Amino acid sequence: MNKVERLFKIIDYLSAGDFVTAEELAIITNTSKRNIYRDIRELETVGYYFHTEKKGYLLMEKPIKHNVGLTDREWFSLLLTQALPKQNVISENSMLTEYKVGRKKTSKEKGWNRVISERILHHFLYRDNYDENLVISLVKAIEKRRSLMIAYYSPTNEVETKRIIDPYYLIDRDDHYYIVAYCNEKKEFRNFRIDRIRSWQIEKQIYEFQEEFSIANHLANWKMDYTDERNKFVVRFSNKVGKYIKEKKFYDKNAIIEEKEDGSILLTIETMSKLFLRWVRKYGMDAEVMEPLHIREQLKNEYKKLLDIYGE
Repeated sequence: MNKVERLFKIIDYLSAGDFVTAEELAIITNTSKRNIYRDIRELETVGYYFHTEKKGYLLMEKPIKHNVGLTDREWFSLLLTQALPKQNVISENSMLTEYKVGRKKTSKEKGWNRVISERILHHFLYRDNYDENLVISLVKAIEKRRSLMIAYYSPTNEVETKRIIDPYYLIDRDDHYYIVAYCNEKKEFRNFRIDRIRSWQIEKQIYEFQEEFSIANHLANWKMDYTDERNKFVVRFSNKVGKYIKEKKFYDKNAIIEEKEDGSILLTIETMSKLFLRWVRKYGMDAEVMEPLHIREQLKNEYKKLLDIYGE
């Protein structure tokens, strides 16, 4: 039995869901236990995950099968090219057909991935510079609960660091895309701007989802500017935009939306000032900040200066 067929036999046998010892696998595949140890390590490099105990190996997870059009044998033949020299794989008569078909299907999938990446639109005035395939990888990692090894650039201290993160949410904020993830280095949830991710790799390990984590609380306390202050706002929106404000679900659970007889809306909310005012300003004359008074005075002075600029 050649090596490729032996690897297939090992996976087929372990797929039954029971513990199997290295000695049993050696007998089944007519090889030595030393070769079995090597085979297990090579299978781990292509995404198979085993639980190992004295009573043997237990197959916990198979590699993510990105192309649903591939059979298991076609998928496995392509995976083996990562662990074995390509000529060793395609030289086996039992694998040649699966390899060729798998390659053909995969080439079509790569074209489809490009189409998907082109459909990830950025409805901003500008867009950040990042690899579109990163977004696809992030979505797959979130879906499969896979950790990511990333190289992340920090403009604050102008350094690039490597860290392992557990991705939870992909969001847009202030005209940028961020991944909200648990940073295994800092032991806390952090926000990573994806255009600052220089390289990435989906890890084999599956992270345990922290059910107590609340994305609503996280975003409500997200300080884009650590000098920002928190205020309780009361804003009146005209009947022209009131219906759009009623549609929104605010992260502050205590936010109050009160509809007036004329169709206008009074929004009461406690949040970060700079981020909130940036949002309010886009409604122009259809939004009036009633409280707090010092913010109202601040806006009045700003608009006076604007009037002076445009009045010249």
